[in-house]
Amino acid sequence: MVHADNTFYDGSSYDPETVRFFDVAQEGAQVRLIGGLVAQGALSAFEGLRPRSVVVMVDGQIHRECVRLVESLYSPMRQPLVITSQLPHYIGALDVLVVVTDNGGDEKALKALITASQRGVATLLIGPGSGPLIDESPQDTYVLPTLPTAAGLSPARIVASISTLLDLFESDPPIISNRLDHLADCIDEEVESLSPERDELVNPGRQLRSYVDHARIVHTGRSDVGLALANVVAALWTKRGLVSASLDFPELMESLPELRGPQPIADDIFHDPFLDDEPTVVPFRAVVWAEEKPGIPDAMAQSCDGPSKGALTQALRLLVRGQSATIYSVEEKDL
Repeated sequence: MVHADNTFYDGSSYDPETVRFFDVAQEGAQVRLIGGLVAQGALSAFEGLRPRSVVVMVDGQIHRECVRLVESLYSPMRQPLVITSQLPHYIGALDVLVVVTDNGGDEKALKALITASQRGVATLLIGPGSGPLIDESPQDTYVLPTLPTAAGLSPARIVASISTLLDLFESDPPIISNRLDHLADCIDEEVESLSPERDELVNPGRQLRSYVDHARIVHTGRSDVGLALANVVAALWTKRGLVSASLDFPELMESLPELRGPQPIADDIFHDPFLDDEPTVVPFRAVVWAEEKPGIPDAMAQSCDGPSKGALTQALRLLVRGQSATIYSVEEKDL
């Protein structure tokens, strides 16, 4: 009798970190797919539009923060970018609607697309690969394809899709397509540096994960883009069990005395390690995004090495790095 080998599907013969890294490793491919669609003219309905507003309807915090990252990258904008969970009453033929959801049975999203289509609105759906929402969307709604092997959330897909939509209003498709291909290559470079096969000495994702281990974590940024990145990463980490929050830099500076807590007992000359209780305060760690130096104590800065390759490229590289930190295990170090 021949026994089927199901180890590929149940992951039993694969390193857990490698399995969890799979969707992170495809972030460059997600962007390259969008570049190919632009080159093929699949998004031609949005080329050269001058909309009154771009309405982005989202269904969760991570999606919302990804769209806000786009807003910070493109600010100041030529038209309002409206981020909402409900279809605005005013929406009409002068506007563009983007729906972002991971729920293939999202009835509210489907109703919004149908209503907008009936009013002559150009609509884009950034959704899952299958489900009633995909099957029943209006014929004039462009449904962004998904990678057939991708299963999890893709922040790069959301950020690159909405960025591409905004670029199509202003730039020629060949320029946008080439830019996306370059962006995908840069993300792949970052992914290579984050491979689970690379140890902490040469893996910035492992270094970040090790730094915040067993700590209270706050993400921040001194620039608008850095803070927007911090908000995305804080939501991603918390969803994946690495509980953290975000604060803007001035608020974090004001809160440092409370966040850092009392000085370590090791600095107290009267402390007796055999008689006195150990402190119960969990240590504090901050991550400062899109900066070369943290500028505050108990913090690590995150930036991209080398010459500038554009704000969007650097943002997505850092976003992939932030994602990767959630997949690594931290080995206990001998004291």
